[in-house]
Amino acid sequence: MSDNVLNQLRNKRNRPTVTPRQDALLTQEQPQAQAQEQNSLPQPTPVTELANSTAATADTIAELKAELEKYPQTRRHSAIVLEKDLDQELTRFCKELGITVEVFLEAAWTVASTDNALTEKITTEAKRRYDQRKRVGQIKRLITMLSNPSK
Repeated sequence: MSDNVLNQLRNKRNRPTVTPRQDALLTQEQPQAQAQEQNSLPQPTPVTELANSTAATADTIAELKAELEKYPQTRRHSAIVLEKDLDQELTRFCKELGITVEVFLEAAWTVASTDNALTEKITTEAKRRYDQRKRVGQIKRLITMLSNPSK
């Protein structure tokens, strides 16, 4: 069996190579012209063009930064662990709406936080689920400890 695995590893190293692609859209003269262009020294850009280009780029960046300031800042959050079935259902739901799960959670929190009764209901469910998750973690830890007795 180990000989079979060793042969499989050896065969993976000896994969066939793909021949270089021949692009049918390029004529034979074009690659030569491209090679000549690469060997020639680059032509300096006129100073006025460079100044106009730099000014336009700076203006564009300033406009984009000003627009960006109008929106709330975001921050990357750690990965979220969800129940498998709930994750699939939520992902499918969000895909159908053309939104991300993160944006849905933001919107759900924004709506829920304005309604005290709804927030209380969600908090009660969250605490129940949290206790359940803690128990699952304890069970998994015990299974690991009992499966791997110290030597």
